[in-house]
Amino acid sequence: MNRIKISPLASVSADEISTKDSTLNSLDQFDKITNRSDQYSLFVPLHYEKNYAYPLIVWLHSDGSQSTEIQQIMPHASVRNFVGIAPQSPIGNFEAGYFWEQEIDTIDLAHDSILAAIDAASMRYNIAANRIFIGGAGTGGTMAFRIAFERPELFAGVISMNGPLPEREKPLGCWSESRQLPVFWAHGRNNKEFEQSQLCQQLRLLHIAGFSVTLRQYPTETCTNEKTLSDMNRWIMETIESTVS
Repeated sequence: MNRIKISPLASVSADEISTKDSTLNSLDQFDKITNRSDQYSLFVPLHYEKNYAYPLIVWLHSDGSQSTEIQQIMPHASVRNFVGIAPQSPIGNFEAGYFWEQEIDTIDLAHDSILAAIDAASMRYNIAANRIFIGGAGTGGTMAFRIAFERPELFAGVISMNGPLPEREKPLGCWSESRQLPVFWAHGRNNKEFEQSQLCQQLRLLHIAGFSVTLRQYPTETCTNEKTLSDMNRWIMETIESTVS
């Protein structure tokens, strides 16, 4: 059975969250959810309103990190606009960190973990099923691409920050369906693991396949900074507005 622990919200129901004191700081907005096989970190928007269906961000942590990385991500994106949930990769350990590997067995485990994370967030909070975005940093971004391209009907968009496209196990096998999925791709020009030449080659591939890609480049190495996450927030809100109008 799932249980919530190590959180000031642990004894508060979803119905009661909107009545919490407005002085909540960002760390008060995180639940940690565990069961026998999965672990997630869950972000609760400030002044949660139970009658509003929130967009959901499914965040896949970078290599060597863990699900609690979402604690550094969501406050710089928005403390009000989204519910966020971060599944932890099943590969790795606490000392060395956790990793998203592009192997068949690992992909299957990641797929199951991400679907379970969406269910976990939806059971606790009011989530708009047509406004679920998946994203990640580094290999988390690569895995976000893969899962979004395999199950495009589940997502309203995919976000990758310094994460190249997956290249193994036919990642574009469902390209005719997934090319309707909006893409936000952030890249740090000084990143050594995902260089400019690889980005240009993969960007051409997506354009040829008919994807709509928003590319943002930054004069940095990493992309999980305040400016980039603010741009991500703006892109998500514009993507949502474009489906309403």
